[in-house]
Amino acid sequence: MGNNFKGWTGEKVKAVEEKQLDTRIKSKAAKQQQVIATRKRQPEYEIQAEFVDWMDRLYPDVPVFSDTAAHIKKTKIQQIRANRLSSKGRKWPDMFIAQPSGDYAGMYMEWKAETPYKKDGSLKKNEHIEEQFKTMQELSAKGYFCVFAWEVKQGLEIVTRYLNI
Repeated sequence: MGNNFKGWTGEKVKAVEEKQLDTRIKSKAAKQQQVIATRKRQPEYEIQAEFVDWMDRLYPDVPVFSDTAAHIKKTKIQQIRANRLSSKGRKWPDMFIAQPSGDYAGMYMEWKAETPYKKDGSLKKNEHIEEQFKTMQELSAKGYFCVFAWEVKQGLEIVTRYLNI
């Protein structure tokens, strides 16, 4: 680049080069922001990620497993393979807290972007949610604590109560 600045002092060349570099960096950052802005938001993923961060801070010795694969767009082949790795007929909860508490062997949490319940407390009519609820009932019968959650603070309060059973 120095050839473009024949007769200029070193400081002036350096200042121009830094300005050009700064412009390229800002342009690249702006393009990345555009890509991020056009991506479809994944509120369940965002809630889970924040929840796991808080769990690491508040309960560093409590193992947390989150099924992040559920949030990754897969090809048809990848989805078939993923489905083969789980029991048939079950819609597994998003997260497992691998910490026994009281009479429970562990805790399963199913994260939603909003409450899965109607105002009267009954489950919303939705086949996927109903299948998840059925799996959670089966897991509860086997000694696991199972719950739906849709806000980070709410999830942390539930876990705190669970760990203090």
